[in-house]
Amino acid sequence: MVLEVKYINFDDEIEEKNAIACLGFFDGLHIAHQKLIEKAQELKKQTSKKLLVFTFDQSISKYLNNKPFYYLTSIEDKKEILEKYDVDILYVFRVSKQLISMEPDEFIYQFLINMDYLVVGFDFTYGFRSLGNVSHLTQFDEFKTVVIPELTYQSEKIGSTKIRIALDNGDLELVNYLLGRNYQIQGKVIKGKGIGKDLGFPTANIDYTNYYLPTMGVYLTKIYLNEKIYYGVTNVGKRPTFKNNIISLETYIFDVNDDLYDKYITIEFLNYLREEIKYANKNLLIRQIKKDVAQAKKMVKRSYL
Repeated sequence: MVLEVKYINFDDEIEEKNAIACLGFFDGLHIAHQKLIEKAQELKKQTSKKLLVFTFDQSISKYLNNKPFYYLTSIEDKKEILEKYDVDILYVFRVSKQLISMEPDEFIYQFLINMDYLVVGFDFTYGFRSLGNVSHLTQFDEFKTVVIPELTYQSEKIGSTKIRIALDNGDLELVNYLLGRNYQIQGKVIKGKGIGKDLGFPTANIDYTNYYLPTMGVYLTKIYLNEKIYYGVTNVGKRPTFKNNIISLETYIFDVNDDLYDKYITIEFLNYLREEIKYANKNLLIRQIKKDVAQAKKMVKRSYL
């Protein structure tokens, strides 16, 4: 089933009625979020009703503070993940002043009053100043509210903040456990400065747009390209040996020598290999890259093939 994505504004109407609606920002769609989706999927199997997921096109808190937001999962990522849960439609609220100014009752009557079930997390909020909450939802008799309790790991709430901290620490084992899959970034290959090619290791420079990047360093990664799977070494950083101040995401893909410009690829982060290091000269860097590639190929053979 191909999941349909519909963007909605503050004054739009929801055509679907008597459906199951699952609500949240769902940044990361991590294992706690998946509990919500799984419960909604279970209700769909029991009732044969349509399953709708409602999310937002950006962080409301960042919008209010006029700050950029770097997501763990793009809308396209969410679409691909939710297709596996038999979701019928992904509704994406376009965050605007009018939307976030809606009173909680107004939000409900505009979008959700015709649903049969609402599935939300214990801390879900909505409406002006987030005044709407689970307690408010349960006051409505028009639909049944199903609340998923807090899910913890090592006595701490599982959430996108915890995943971001783990990415900052290069702890991919924890990141990928909390996500229930490998952390990934999708993007188009763009032109770089050709430094990798000059070093003998041509790299694909990825436009990572607004993704949240792992800590700067070198990684073993799995690459999806032209419906095929490859492995490679990915560098996240400023290439300090060459005094480059712009953070880049570039990947040396094993056994691929094609021109990849303008192609879209997906990179999954498997293992953190080392921190980014400034070398005194190009030859020392080449020597280190050879070591990185050799180590990565051994890890692929041992653990991923």
